[in-house]
Amino acid sequence: MLEMIVSMGVFAIAVLIGVGSLLALTNAQKKALVLQSTQDNLRFALETIARDIRTGDFYYCGSNISDVPPIPHNSLKDCSTGGPSFTFNNVAGSTITYQSQNNRIQKKEGNGDFQPLTSPDITIEYLTFYVISNPHPRVTIVAKGVSGSGSTRSELNLQTTVSQRKIQR
Repeated sequence: MLEMIVSMGVFAIAVLIGVGSLLALTNAQKKALVLQSTQDNLRFALETIARDIRTGDFYYCGSNISDVPPIPHNSLKDCSTGGPSFTFNNVAGSTITYQSQNNRIQKKEGNGDFQPLTSPDITIEYLTFYVISNPHPRVTIVAKGVSGSGSTRSELNLQTTVSQRKIQR
């Protein structure tokens, strides 16, 4: 009888350790999926912005989200201390504005409405543009995105610098 009680105790401990490990692995997988989704979504948004900026001109950095130049746009404004809004003319001549609204990175073309670039599952806590035009125009974009909650909460900070590729004539 004593041997049976000891063996059942050992078995119960082994099962408890196994279930605990399984739950930890499941939680780790959920966190990895949330982090991967956050990375993919935020990198896609920043790559989309960078691709547009490379061939654009007339970089205008807004000091707040309502600091957007009138259309048609042909003015320059640097902000070495950073700004939450960025407007420029793309290669097709359209005026493009990027900023963070409603916790999402959004894009506006011309006089149209802002369209979200990031998923509603990701909260954009921080989006800042640093614009320097002299000697060669370049824009640094810094973004922070958060997704998930509790033990699966994932934060991602990304920064990229884009230089203008347009040939000056």
